[in-house]
Amino acid sequence: MSWPVKSGQTYTYTAGFISFPTGALTVDPAAPAGSVFYDRALSKWLPVYRAAVSPDGKRYAYSEGNAFLGTGGKLHVVDVATGADRVIYSGDRVYAVVDFAADGLYLTTAAPEGRPRGLWWQDPTGGAATLISSSIASPAVGGGVGWGADFNTADPSPGPGGLEGPMNRLLRFDLRTGTSTPWFYKPGSNLYVMGFDPVGHPLVSTYVETDPNGRGTNEIWLVVSQTLAVAIFSGTGADIPSRLAALDGHGEWFDGGSQGGTVWLSSAGSMQVVVSASIDGLLVAGGCIA
Repeated sequence: MSWPVKSGQTYTYTAGFISFPTGALTVDPAAPAGSVFYDRALSKWLPVYRAAVSPDGKRYAYSEGNAFLGTGGKLHVVDVATGADRVIYSGDRVYAVVDFAADGLYLTTAAPEGRPRGLWWQDPTGGAATLISSSIASPAVGGGVGWGADFNTADPSPGPGGLEGPMNRLLRFDLRTGTSTPWFYKPGSNLYVMGFDPVGHPLVSTYVETDPNGRGTNEIWLVVSQTLAVAIFSGTGADIPSRLAALDGHGEWFDGGSQGGTVWLSSAGSMQVVVSASIDGLLVAGGCIA
């Protein structure tokens, strides 16, 4: 687990382990400040989330640059065992890591505002990135394909969606051709891909506003195919599962992101709270170790 600790006017993340079924948190003194993921393969804490770590746990990637300020971008790949840090890209575009997959890095542009757009493939050893799609919004990669959001204009009652308006439909992208196919549509919603189950099915978060004061219903859907989606969670308020953080033999682990101190476990189609701590910003940093 990882949680924020305030020092003066700034917050840094500290890290440790949680015991079940007591829910007791124990700080790991060996964890560097800012740790957000526990690399079980090498027994090390890392400063990046799970998606930016290679499947074997031997490397992780991170980016530099500020799209809002217009500063140039850099992309780094770090050897976990040695700490060797190598810049594999430097240029005007500021990338963000979508996924460190077995076949390479998938990147998007780090947008100053709104949803990130575009999907590229990058060899972790360097070289030019290959464009897959320039139109994909909020890209995710799982199950050997790409996923993104768009707006279905057939929506009879579109919901609010911030600067860009709502996006109510999930698209599946071929990673070779960049072509897309609609897979899931929730009228009135604004949706995001949260991540993927162990076999690569996308888990999609939808929000539908139900009154003018901004209150609404949050749902999580497991999208199995173009014709089958199963709702595994529905709730209101701030204390909801908002981030898919880890997969293990128990199921899919979610946390509340910056909204609270709950940890949720989804298994066999059932979502349950397994930890409720008085810590805002409690993050799941990996699955169960034992």
